[in-house]
Amino acid sequence: MRESAPIQLKTGLVFPLFLAAVAVLAGRLYTIQIMDHDYLVLQARNQSETTVKIPANRGTIFDCNGQALVLSLETPAVFADPGIAALPSKARTWLPETRGVPAGTFKQFLSARPDVLKGLDDPTLKRLASATKLLAEFLNVPPETLVARQVAPVLGTTEDELLRALRRDTRFVWLKRPADEPCVDRIRALGLRGICVREEQRRTIASDLAVGQWLGFVGGEGTGLDGLELRFEQELRGTPGQARLGKDGRGQKIAHSAEPEIPPRDGCNLHLTVDTRVQRIIEEELEQVYERFSPVSASAIVMEPDTGRIIAMGSVPGLDLSAMKDLSRDELQVRQRNHPVQSVYEYGSTFKPFIIAAALELGLTTPKTRIDCENGAWRYRSRTLHDSHPCGVLSVADVIVFSSNIGAAKVGLMLGDNRLRQYVGSYHFGGKLGIELPAEEGGIVTPARRWSYWTTTSVPMGQEIAGTPLQLITAFCSLVNGGRLMQPYLVERMEDPNAGGVVSRTPHELKTVISAKTSATMRGILAQVVERGTGRCLKDNRYKIGGKTGTAQKRGPGGGYASNKYVASFIGFAPVDAPDICVLVMVDEPRGGAYYGGQVAAPAVGRIIERTLTILESAPQNDTYSVTSASVGQT
Repeated sequence: MRESAPIQLKTGLVFPLFLAAVAVLAGRLYTIQIMDHDYLVLQARNQSETTVKIPANRGTIFDCNGQALVLSLETPAVFADPGIAALPSKARTWLPETRGVPAGTFKQFLSARPDVLKGLDDPTLKRLASATKLLAEFLNVPPETLVARQVAPVLGTTEDELLRALRRDTRFVWLKRPADEPCVDRIRALGLRGICVREEQRRTIASDLAVGQWLGFVGGEGTGLDGLELRFEQELRGTPGQARLGKDGRGQKIAHSAEPEIPPRDGCNLHLTVDTRVQRIIEEELEQVYERFSPVSASAIVMEPDTGRIIAMGSVPGLDLSAMKDLSRDELQVRQRNHPVQSVYEYGSTFKPFIIAAALELGLTTPKTRIDCENGAWRYRSRTLHDSHPCGVLSVADVIVFSSNIGAAKVGLMLGDNRLRQYVGSYHFGGKLGIELPAEEGGIVTPARRWSYWTTTSVPMGQEIAGTPLQLITAFCSLVNGGRLMQPYLVERMEDPNAGGVVSRTPHELKTVISAKTSATMRGILAQVVERGTGRCLKDNRYKIGGKTGTAQKRGPGGGYASNKYVASFIGFAPVDAPDICVLVMVDEPRGGAYYGGQVAAPAVGRIIERTLTILESAPQNDTYSVTSASVGQT
C-alpha cells in the first residue's frame, strides 16, 4: 500500500535533516576525538590535577679531606595562611579557658547557635570561617586573636607580633623558620586550620670554624648571598623537578597522588683546597694576635707555592655562620669583610724582594753587589729617604736581610722607570687574580702618566703600591717556587651527583716571572732574613724558614702618612730548599706599643708553619745556612 502524499513529504524532509544532524554530530565527534583531543585532555588534567615543583637538594661543600663544611638538611618550619586561619573542632573544649568564659555560659551559647556548633564540626572552609567569626563576636575579639592566643606561646613570640603576621594581606606568611621538634609537635596537636608545618631544605653549618667570609651564606629562600655560595649559586642550587598532584571536587590537593614527571637534579658538590685542620690553626693563631695587639683586623693565608692551592684563609674578627643571627647589622658588616681578598694595603718592606729579584734576573746586580745605604739618611733630589735602623755599605742580599729603604730605592733607580713598571705588572700587582670569590679587589699601582722620580724611589720600599694580601702571597710564591706565577684557587673539583661526573681544577700558571736560578738565589737570601735579619725570632723553628718582614705606615686622612698607624706583616715559607707552604700574616693597626712585622706577625707565621708542616708530615729541616752575624733592627 502506497504512503500518502503528506507522509512522503514528511519523510523527504526529515530524512535529509537526520542525515545532516548525523553529519554534524560526526564532525563534532571527529573534532573532539581527533582534532582537539590533546587540548581537551590537557584541559581535563588541569581541572583534576595541578603542577607542583619538587625542590632539588643544594650541593654540599667539602674540604680537601672530604669533611663537610656546609650542607642542606630537611628542617620543619611553621607558616600560616592568614586568609583561612581558623579554629579546630575541639575549640569547644579549650576556648573558654583562653577568655575566662565559664564553661556553662559557653555551652549555652553553643546550644543556642546550632549553626556555630555545626560549623566547628564542618571541614569545609566556608562554614568553619563563619563559625570562627561568630565565636569572635561572642567573645568580643577579632577572629585572628582566637588563633594568636593559642599559637604565640608555642612559637615563643608575643601575641601582638603574631597578630601582625596574621593580619597581613597575603595568603602565606612564615611564623617560625626553622622550628624545633617540640614546637612542631605542639602546633600539630593544636590542629589549627591555616597554621601548618612543612619541611624545607635549610643550609646547615657542619663546622665550628669561622669561615663565613669566604664560604658565604644563603638567604631565607636558599639562594647564595656571598662567598662561594654566591659565586657557585647556579652549580650548587640544582634544578627543581616537577610533579602533578590530583585535586578533589573542592579543588583541594590530594597529596598522596603525587607522581613525578620530571625528577629534580640535585646541585653539584664542591670539594675545596682548604684543609680544615690548617684552617683551625690559623684561626687560633690569629685570635692570639688579636688578643695581644688589639688590631683593627688580622689576616692570614696559607698557600701551596707550586700550585696556588689555598690551604687556609681567614681573618679576625671572623664570621661564624652559626652565630650570624646574634649579630647586629653593623657587626655583621665588619665580620663579613673578607680582608685577604677585599682589603687593600700598602705592602711596605715585604715588597722589597720583588725589586731585588728583578735586578738579579736582569743581571744588574749580584747578591754580593755593594750598595751604600748612607748610614740611614740619603737625599735624592728634593727628597730625603731614611732607614729606621741606619746601615752603611751593604750587599744586595743584606739590603733584604736588614730591610734597607735606601738600598731598595737605589736598586729601583738601577732598574729605571720602564723596567720597574714592567716587573710590577708581571707579578699582576694592580690587577685581579681571578680567584673564585666575588668582590675581589685589584689593588693600586701608580699609572705611568703620574710616575715620577718620587715613585721610582717609593715603589721599591713598598710605598705608592698597594694590593690585597692574596696578591702579595701569590706573587711571593713565584719568588720561591722556581719563578712561576700561579693562579690562586679554592675549588679543587666539582662533582655532579646526578650524572656522576667530576670536573677537576688543575694548577694554572699565569706567567713565568723569573728564572729558576734567580728563584733559588732569592730563597737563600730570604732564609738569611730569618737566620740573622729582621725575622730572626724564627731562627730556632723546627723547620728551616725563609721570609720577609714588613712594617708599612698607613695613609692619614689629610694626605701623607699617619705617624702612629701601621700594618705589620710577615710572609714566610718552608722548608727553604723545597717549599711546601707559604704563609702570610698581616695585622692592621696593632696596638700596645709593638708594631714591627718581626714583633707582631712573624711569631704567628712561625707557629702556623710548624703546626701545619707537622700535620702535613713534612720532614724537619735542621741544617743551617753559612752566614755572617750582624746586629740588626726590626722592620
